[in-house]
Amino acid sequence: MTKVKEVQYKLSRVKEISFSCTDLVNDLSKAVIEKDIKIEIGFNFQILNDTDEFAICTIIQYLFKDEEVLKYENQIFFNVKNIDQVVTLENDKINVKDEFLLSLLSIVIGTTRGMMIKNTMGKKINEFPLPILNPKELLVNLKEKAFK
Repeated sequence: MTKVKEVQYKLSRVKEISFSCTDLVNDLSKAVIEKDIKIEIGFNFQILNDTDEFAICTIIQYLFKDEEVLKYENQIFFNVKNIDQVVTLENDKINVKDEFLLSLLSIVIGTTRGMMIKNTMGKKINEFPLPILNPKELLVNLKEKAFK
Protein backbone atom coordinates (compact mmCIF):
# COMPACT_ATOMS: atom_id res chain seq x y z
CA MET A 1 0.00 0.00 0.00
CA THR A 2 1.38 3.39 -1.00
CA LYS A 3 1.70 5.89 1.78
CA VAL A 4 0.26 9.32 1.01
CA LYS A 5 2.87 11.99 1.60
CA GLU A 6 1.95 15.29 3.19
CA VAL A 7 1.84 18.18 0.74
CA GLN A 8 3.17 21.52 1.95
CA TYR A 9 3.36 24.67 -0.11
CA LYS A 10 4.29 28.30 0.19
CA LEU A 11 4.30 31.29 -2.08
CA SER A 12 7.90 31.66 -3.23
CA ARG A 13 7.91 34.62 -5.63
CA VAL A 14 5.79 36.87 -7.79
CA LYS A 15 6.80 38.10 -11.22
CA GLU A 16 5.00 40.92 -13.00
CA ILE A 17 5.06 40.16 -16.70
CA SER A 18 3.14 43.06 -18.20
CA PHE A 19 0.88 45.97 -17.34
CA SER A 20 -0.81 48.40 -19.69
CA CYS A 21 -3.56 50.86 -18.89
CA THR A 22 -5.44 53.43 -20.91
CA ASP A 23 -7.31 55.41 -18.30
CA LEU A 24 -11.04 55.96 -18.48
CA VAL A 25 -12.57 59.36 -19.19
CA ASN A 26 -12.82 61.14 -15.82
CA ASP A 27 -16.20 62.80 -16.40
CA LEU A 28 -18.05 59.49 -16.71
CA SER A 29 -19.97 58.41 -13.61
CA LYS A 30 -19.13 55.20 -11.83
CA ALA A 31 -22.58 53.81 -12.69
CA VAL A 32 -22.04 54.46 -16.42
CA ILE A 33 -18.64 52.81 -16.37
CA GLU A 34 -19.85 49.79 -14.36
CA LYS A 35 -22.59 49.18 -16.94
CA ASP A 36 -20.09 48.93 -19.81
CA ILE A 37 -17.02 47.42 -18.19
CA LYS A 38 -16.23 43.74 -18.70
CA ILE A 39 -13.47 41.82 -16.92
CA GLU A 40 -11.88 38.72 -18.43
CA ILE A 41 -9.53 36.45 -16.54
CA GLY A 42 -7.39 33.54 -17.65
CA PHE A 43 -4.86 31.19 -16.10
CA ASN A 44 -1.97 29.08 -17.34
CA PHE A 45 -0.13 26.50 -15.27
CA GLN A 46 3.50 25.49 -15.31
CA ILE A 47 5.49 22.81 -13.49
CA LEU A 48 9.17 23.52 -12.84
CA ASN A 49 10.27 19.97 -12.09
CA ASP A 50 13.87 20.73 -11.20
CA THR A 51 12.80 23.04 -8.35
CA ASP A 52 9.50 21.53 -7.09
CA GLU A 53 7.83 24.78 -8.11
CA PHE A 54 4.38 25.20 -9.55
CA ALA A 55 3.50 28.48 -11.25
CA ILE A 56 0.20 30.07 -12.13
CA CYS A 57 0.23 32.76 -14.78
CA THR A 58 -2.75 35.11 -14.49
CA ILE A 59 -3.96 37.34 -17.30
CA ILE A 60 -6.56 40.01 -16.53
CA GLN A 61 -8.18 42.18 -19.17
CA TYR A 62 -10.62 45.05 -18.58
CA LEU A 63 -12.75 46.01 -21.57
CA PHE A 64 -14.80 49.19 -21.70
CA LYS A 65 -17.30 49.19 -24.56
CA ASP A 66 -15.24 46.32 -26.07
CA GLU A 67 -12.01 48.39 -26.01
CA GLU A 68 -9.14 47.16 -23.86
CA VAL A 69 -8.45 49.67 -21.10
CA LEU A 70 -6.30 47.48 -18.86
CA LYS A 71 -4.24 44.36 -19.31
CA TYR A 72 -2.26 42.81 -16.48
CA GLU A 73 -0.22 39.62 -16.44
CA ASN A 74 1.74 38.07 -13.62
CA GLN A 75 3.23 34.73 -12.67
CA ILE A 76 3.02 33.49 -9.10
CA PHE A 77 5.31 30.68 -8.01
CA PHE A 78 4.76 28.19 -5.20
CA ASN A 79 7.28 25.81 -3.66
CA VAL A 80 5.44 22.52 -3.24
CA LYS A 81 6.81 19.71 -1.11
CA ASN A 82 5.65 16.35 -2.56
CA ILE A 83 4.24 18.07 -5.62
CA ASP A 84 3.64 14.68 -7.28
CA GLN A 85 0.76 14.10 -4.82
CA VAL A 86 -1.25 17.02 -6.25
CA VAL A 87 0.13 17.86 -9.71
CA THR A 88 0.80 15.45 -12.55
CA LEU A 89 1.80 15.81 -16.16
CA GLU A 90 0.21 13.41 -18.67
CA ASN A 91 0.59 13.79 -22.44
CA ASP A 92 1.73 17.42 -22.02
CA LYS A 93 -1.40 18.18 -19.97
CA ILE A 94 -1.08 19.39 -16.39
CA ASN A 95 -3.56 17.82 -13.98
CA VAL A 96 -4.03 19.49 -10.60
CA LYS A 97 -6.13 18.13 -7.74
CA ASP A 98 -9.16 20.34 -7.18
CA GLU A 99 -8.68 21.09 -3.48
CA PHE A 100 -5.04 22.07 -4.05
CA LEU A 101 -5.90 24.31 -7.00
CA LEU A 102 -8.70 25.98 -5.00
CA SER A 103 -6.20 26.95 -2.31
CA LEU A 104 -3.73 28.33 -4.84
CA LEU A 105 -6.40 30.24 -6.79
CA SER A 106 -7.47 32.01 -3.59
CA ILE A 107 -3.90 33.19 -3.05
CA VAL A 108 -3.37 34.11 -6.70
CA ILE A 109 -6.56 36.15 -6.97
CA GLY A 110 -5.88 38.15 -3.80
CA THR A 111 -2.25 38.77 -4.71
CA THR A 112 -3.16 39.82 -8.24
CA ARG A 113 -5.88 42.17 -7.00
CA GLY A 114 -3.44 43.91 -4.67
CA MET A 115 -0.81 44.30 -7.37
CA MET A 116 -3.36 45.73 -9.81
CA ILE A 117 -4.55 48.25 -7.22
CA LYS A 118 -0.95 49.35 -6.67
CA ASN A 119 -0.38 49.73 -10.42
CA THR A 120 -3.53 51.77 -11.01
CA MET A 121 -3.14 54.27 -8.16
CA GLY A 122 -4.18 57.75 -9.28
CA LYS A 123 -6.18 56.48 -12.26
CA LYS A 124 -9.97 56.31 -12.67
CA ILE A 125 -9.74 52.55 -13.34
CA ASN A 126 -8.53 52.15 -9.73
CA GLU A 127 -12.15 52.65 -8.66
CA PHE A 128 -12.90 49.26 -10.26
CA PRO A 129 -10.68 46.72 -8.51
CA LEU A 130 -10.75 43.08 -9.48
CA PRO A 131 -13.95 41.85 -7.80
CA ILE A 132 -14.12 39.19 -5.13
CA LEU A 133 -14.10 35.94 -7.09
CA ASN A 134 -15.22 32.55 -5.88
CA PRO A 135 -12.39 30.07 -6.57
CA LYS A 136 -14.92 27.21 -6.81
CA GLU A 137 -16.75 29.00 -9.64
CA LEU A 138 -13.43 29.71 -11.37
CA LEU A 139 -12.51 26.04 -11.10
CA VAL A 140 -15.83 25.00 -12.67
CA ASN A 141 -15.24 27.49 -15.52
CA LEU A 142 -11.67 26.24 -16.03
CA LYS A 143 -12.91 22.66 -16.28
CA GLU A 144 -15.67 23.62 -18.72
CA LYS A 145 -13.17 25.38 -20.99
CA ALA A 146 -10.78 22.42 -20.80
CA PHE A 147 -13.44 20.10 -22.19
CA LYS A 148 -14.60 22.34 -25.04
